[in-house]
Amino acid sequence: MLIFVNNKAISITDNTHFVKDYSKNFDFVYDVKTEIIEFKEMSGNVLVKNTNFSNILNFIKFAQANKPQNLGHLTFEVKNEELFKLKIKDKLQVIKAAGGVVENHEGKILMMKRLGFWDLPKGKADPNEKSKKTAEREVEEECGVTVIVNDKICTTWHTYMLKGKLVLKQTKWYAMKLISDKNMKPQVEEDIEELRWMDTDEVEVALQNSYNSIAYVLKKSELKMLV
Repeated sequence: MLIFVNNKAISITDNTHFVKDYSKNFDFVYDVKTEIIEFKEMSGNVLVKNTNFSNILNFIKFAQANKPQNLGHLTFEVKNEELFKLKIKDKLQVIKAAGGVVENHEGKILMMKRLGFWDLPKGKADPNEKSKKTAEREVEEECGVTVIVNDKICTTWHTYMLKGKLVLKQTKWYAMKLISDKNMKPQVEEDIEELRWMDTDEVEVALQNSYNSIAYVLKKSELKMLV
């Protein structure tokens, strides 16, 4: 499971082979069984072994309130990843959303600028709405384009504060093909400032002023296209 907290990527895994094979690639490796972990001291790419739900939730709360500037990617090793997913979804309110990576007939990707950052169209699900329908509706509402929704790309998770409480947002992402953009315009009431079709090079530049979760989705989208 991969969770983005304050634009920092946090991996939770029970893959012991991964931990064993890639431990040398981390800048620092901590073991909760033998060490007291100081979150504020973490820097670089970090592996925390033999951790538990409480440790991870405490870090998420810490990182949400105090963005760890020097931390790269943090990986927590747990005994059971699926059990962790169940626990965190039980502990935090989960808000369901969906969005899309829209490709036009020239192979360009639709990017949108919201609140000064480049993003992808997405939004919250209506009650009892299927994620695929949410993705299509949100893309059409936010961008004024019509699309065909294809395969699911991935699911992202990120935390944020809502009315003083920490919540977890689950966003399912879908590959989409453009039908028409003749009525394309940004939904200004959703703080969307600009819409732009971008080629690969332009997307790379835009990602310098974007979110790590968006870079992750676009990377997954590229990999799907290669399969």
